[in-house]
Amino acid sequence: MEPTVTIFLDANIIIYQVEGVEPFQQQVRNTLSDIVRQHPDAGFAVSRLSLLECLVKPVREQNDGAISRYRGFFASSDIRIIEVTDQVIETALVLRARHGLRTPDAIQAASALILKSQIIFLTGDRNFQKVPTLQVQLIS
Repeated sequence: MEPTVTIFLDANIIIYQVEGVEPFQQQVRNTLSDIVRQHPDAGFAVSRLSLLECLVKPVREQNDGAISRYRGFFASSDIRIIEVTDQVIETALVLRARHGLRTPDAIQAASALILKSQIIFLTGDRNFQKVPTLQVQLIS
């Protein structure tokens, strides 16, 4: 059963948390605490694309510790991973055409928008605010 509210984590939010990027990590924690306090039944989701976006640097640098932390994050039973399906790609196409998002951002937004629950899209990227149907919570 899908939660009534889903907190969708953009790749940069995952990076802030897993790599401990301050002051963003604390801002994310505070924001998540506030959202969960308002929506105690909220679930979490990410796009499969985030796995690629998050692991590129650690794999390039052969940082086994970071790779392991990311793999652990994505294996968490608390995180729903949205696959890059035909529906996601078709939605991303429209978002890219209408709002000028870069392809990875369009895929991230589309991954959130195909969910049936209310979405709170947590990101550090202002470009997502171009999508009027996406409830963006900005960390900056």
